[in-house]
Amino acid sequence: MKSVNQNGEINNDFMNKLVAFITETTYEQLPQQLVDLSKKAIIDTIGVSLAGWHEPAVESVKNIYHHQAGVSSLWGEAHLLDAERAALINGTASHVLDYDDASPGVIIHPSAPILAAITPLAEQLNSSGQVVITAYAIGTEVMVRVGQVMGIKHYNAGWHATSTLGAVGAAAACAYLQRLNTEQCTNAISIAASMAGGLQKNFGSMTKPLHVGLAAAGGIQAVQLAEQGFTGNSQIFDSRGFFLAFSGLDEDATQSVKESIAFGSPYDLLTGLSVKKFPCCFGTHRFIQGALLLKEEHQLHIDMIDEIVLRAQPRSLLPLVHSRPVTGLQGKFSAEYTVLAALIDGHVRLSSFEDAQVQRADIQNRLPQVHVFKIDETEEDKRLNRRLPIEIQIKTKDGQVYEKAVLHAPGSIETPLSEQEHREKWVICVSHYMQVETSVIESVANELYDNGLQMDKYTCFGEWLKEIQKQLNIYQSKQTV
Repeated sequence: MKSVNQNGEINNDFMNKLVAFITETTYEQLPQQLVDLSKKAIIDTIGVSLAGWHEPAVESVKNIYHHQAGVSSLWGEAHLLDAERAALINGTASHVLDYDDASPGVIIHPSAPILAAITPLAEQLNSSGQVVITAYAIGTEVMVRVGQVMGIKHYNAGWHATSTLGAVGAAAACAYLQRLNTEQCTNAISIAASMAGGLQKNFGSMTKPLHVGLAAAGGIQAVQLAEQGFTGNSQIFDSRGFFLAFSGLDEDATQSVKESIAFGSPYDLLTGLSVKKFPCCFGTHRFIQGALLLKEEHQLHIDMIDEIVLRAQPRSLLPLVHSRPVTGLQGKFSAEYTVLAALIDGHVRLSSFEDAQVQRADIQNRLPQVHVFKIDETEEDKRLNRRLPIEIQIKTKDGQVYEKAVLHAPGSIETPLSEQEHREKWVICVSHYMQVETSVIESVANELYDNGLQMDKYTCFGEWLKEIQKQLNIYQSKQTV
């Protein structure tokens, strides 16, 4: 049933809750566990963006906008742009390697679009580290909770949820930063809802990371428009609105879920954020882990293997759209390639997704040996959105059969990365950005990581971003002398 007031008008209960969450949340209310998690997520997102900074997709976007000027930092170089364009470039870089964190429950990458929107605006406003952390917590929470109302139908319809939900989450985070009032916040969210877009069909191309940049820039633009009095429809989440357009769900289908949502009570990130161990689509990670475990346990060599069978529930396979990849970008969305790379090389790294690695004869000739099947789900599995383990089966030429089931990917909330693994990932990303061995840059990178862990002490968050470029530029200058 629709919720109506005494005048017969639809109540905007969901929008009202969302806007109240934006306008009333303070840093002091955030659980310390969330603050600590947010700091690591912010560091991780900056790190993977640096690692992707020299990718062709990022270079192309930079070439279009690089000549313009502003006060907002690009994460990968000492150049200042206006907030929207900085968000577009940083957002594209944050997702170009598909190494950024994920929230598998709603199949999104929460940190990339939110942080890409926050930092340019935060620099304009001289926002503190605590304000940035709060904006990040708000934006990611809104992104996830709106996604929970959308359900799996949104993703099944072919939308890139990181992009569609990212625009709304980015607007929420920036509305907090800009200190918009209730009416302005409502308009900003409604405007951002009309900016949402992004198709899964572009997975494995440069356009997928561009989705994140567009979502981040759209969030900033929505807030800037709302601040100037630009209006949207406050009933955007009600009848014939956002949920019908993107999930085919009418008001009756979403009402009970919307009523059950309590923003920030608790924060979903505390139970749903996964930090990636491997630089590729999260849907491949459990397959990779299973392959690595079987290789180690049974001392498997690729020449021993006759056939590989992979099984997973349908939603886990949705983003894995390239069964016969020929480029590194396509390889990131291929269960077949990533499993073969794990078995042949004994690892899956940034270098695994160079075009030449995917095009190896050892890989291309064996792709037909890998077969992917769907696991049947019960109606209860679907209703409860239950995650089922993936299964990997390796058959050898001498008739042996080895099997492994993996429920949780490394880096998930159930099997989180250790503090050392977080730090090592940052060092790897910085060294990739600087194009040097990790041992060469480790000391400088660790110092920057330690500074990042203190971001809540910065009275101006932008100072940490400037420190990154300053220290890396100093290092680079010393190497060229």
